[in-house]
Amino acid sequence: MQQIDVFLGRLGRLLALVASLCLVVMMFQICLDVGGRYLFGKPMPSTLEIVSDWWMPALIFLPLLNVEWRNENIAVDLFYQGLGPRAQAVLDAIALVCFGVFLALIAYAGFEQAMRAYRQGEFIIGMIPVITWPPRFFLPVAGFLTALLCFVRAVRAVGRAASTKAETSDI
Repeated sequence: MQQIDVFLGRLGRLLALVASLCLVVMMFQICLDVGGRYLFGKPMPSTLEIVSDWWMPALIFLPLLNVEWRNENIAVDLFYQGLGPRAQAVLDAIALVCFGVFLALIAYAGFEQAMRAYRQGEFIIGMIPVITWPPRFFLPVAGFLTALLCFVRAVRAVGRAASTKAETSDI
């Protein structure tokens, strides 16, 4: 399980790096569009379509695995800190399983939509045609990988709960 966690961590960092590169390209494209529009009267073709259908989904979904791997999702631990280690491990396992199931369901629905878009060769006609089916796979890929990480960590949390129980019963 530890090897899977480490692998997913590395993959998450890679996906976050790809998202960072997409951010840089998006900023560069928008600067070219604005500069072209106001300096030369010729905006960059289909910037709005490319930004909204390529760069924004990459920025939203690709870093998801890295955020979860680093435990940086929003968490409200009002009562959690007052619980013992076993209860915390049990709650961690429950939360991770619930989040993993939610992500898996969203990823499954996203995969069906991505496959439909792929089969249709989906594109948008703006100033130039923009192929839009490839970024549809960002959500299912990131969602399934993050769900896998949640399930791996839930198993570890169950192990922590069991070992904490064994340690407290020895006292």
